[in-house]
Amino acid sequence: MDTDNKYGMLDAQKEFLPILDHIDAICKKNHINYTISDGTLIGAVRHKGFVPWDDDIDISFDRTDYNKFIKVLRKDLGAEYTVVRDMWVRRITRKDNPLKNAVPPEQCVDLFVFDNVPDNAFLNGTKNLLIKVLQGMMKREVNYGGFSFLVKAELFITHLLGRAVSLETKQKWFDRVSQWGNNKKCKNKARYSCSFRYISKVRYPACITSEYTTVEFEGKQYMAVKQWDTFLSTDYGDYMKLPPEDKRIPKHKKRPL
Repeated sequence: MDTDNKYGMLDAQKEFLPILDHIDAICKKNHINYTISDGTLIGAVRHKGFVPWDDDIDISFDRTDYNKFIKVLRKDLGAEYTVVRDMWVRRITRKDNPLKNAVPPEQCVDLFVFDNVPDNAFLNGTKNLLIKVLQGMMKREVNYGGFSFLVKAELFITHLLGRAVSLETKQKWFDRVSQWGNNKKCKNKARYSCSFRYISKVRYPACITSEYTTVEFEGKQYMAVKQWDTFLSTDYGDYMKLPPEDKRIPKHKKRPL
């Protein structure tokens, strides 16, 4: 942990760890596999703890484990925690977190899901398109920064379409489409609950969730996919290289979903 608090994240990061510990305990109790992921996994590998400027914790599940996890939360989550569903991403945080309804919510553990990527090119393209449309429809606010003109137009149109459908309905559609192809073997998996810009680009080998290990994070051991190097290299390239100083900022304040 960044004990000198150079990036101003120390207090928030202290709030995350009990939530992660509680999730880890639920998963162990119910024999559910998960992996710390994204910036949290980079932190474990590169810093043995938080990336000093990170402003959340990310964990990911294979779809079967995710569905089981969501189901057991009804009895195991506990009175002091709550599940926040912000658009297409579920997050766990403390009930008394004053930032849980921010856009996006802050001081949360974000939950992501691995689903199958259809091997058939047409089905794959259709799935990608529908996921993007549904994400655009669910956006509460649209930040057009960093996108091409075509993507900006897509965001604008889907955002308008979304106003005619309830959020609950859009979320149900999103969950159904995300699971297309999960009943068949495939070569790759994707996390369709990730950011709009990565939906059709980031692909992991289907075996990514077949084996798990543990990694050190802030002096404790948490679960991770055994192929964590493949996971991080796919997402970040040379993940051991520190970004330039001007890029070391909390991600939720850096880019739109």
